[in-house]
Amino acid sequence: MLPAWLLVFAAAAANPAFTSPAPSPAEYGHGLSTKQAHAGWISLFDGRTTFGWSDASIVDGSLRGGSTTSEFGDVEMKIDVRRAGTLTVGKNVYHLTVGTHALNVSGGGVHPIRLDDQLAIHQLAVRPLNLRAVFTGRDFIGWSVVKHRRRAKPKQTTWRVENGAIRATGGPGALELEGHYADLIMQIDVRTLGALTNGGVFVRSIPGQFMNGYETQVFNACYNHDPAQPARYSTGGIDDRQLARRLVSRDRETFTMTIVANGPHFATWVNGVQMTDWTDTRKPHDNPREGLRLEAGSIQLQAHDPETDVEFRNIRLVELH
Repeated sequence: MLPAWLLVFAAAAANPAFTSPAPSPAEYGHGLSTKQAHAGWISLFDGRTTFGWSDASIVDGSLRGGSTTSEFGDVEMKIDVRRAGTLTVGKNVYHLTVGTHALNVSGGGVHPIRLDDQLAIHQLAVRPLNLRAVFTGRDFIGWSVVKHRRRAKPKQTTWRVENGAIRATGGPGALELEGHYADLIMQIDVRTLGALTNGGVFVRSIPGQFMNGYETQVFNACYNHDPAQPARYSTGGIDDRQLARRLVSRDRETFTMTIVANGPHFATWVNGVQMTDWTDTRKPHDNPREGLRLEAGSIQLQAHDPETDVEFRNIRLVELH
């Protein structure tokens, strides 16, 4: 048996301490301004890799060929083309010349975005259209608290509307949106009001149950103060399924989070930077914590623990049909 001191050392090495990043600005999607990212634009090409794509390649710093692993409905699109070719979204076919292009893709259903082998792009961003607000900014109409059954009333989360936002303090606790949703695009602005505060956004939850859904994390933590070493539960990761690629958001600064759920496939963006690209290959189960849930479920906001202090605002979504 290992000596006690070595067991402690091994445990610490396996579970490094969560840290805030060293002072540095928040980051945004490739080619996006801060304003564009907060307006709901997301970058589909990070400028370096084929993350979020299948059958694509990088040639001379440009993305060529392939298709997005995520599927979208109606979108605005901004493209910087370095070599002419064809872009296809469902039945919509666009022959693009070298230069910058702005497209409005609508009425074609839900499809991936495809590039032919000739088309080379330097930037590609989309803004989902037709999202509707599900929070008034004034009251909790359409929302209800899901209480933690084992915590006394003084230890339940405090939910209140403050300065146009839902503010949650304490926890654990959940706030549930009326209605059931399966395939969707959801965008939400979030601001953590303290260092290393922890929250989350759940989709396809079992209605009325306490946070039994697919969770996108809110936790601006990393290891060794390095954003390139995102913590296990850092912002944009899908809890216990796929880690975020990088920590791009910062505590006390508003960031915009995008969640795309379509069938078994899930993807998330923070400030327009894609964080995850995950397909749930588990056996079907009513509880997403145990297996694949394709059925519609509720949306819940999470307050994680007694130290949680977080704001959610500008909550909007569109269902994918």
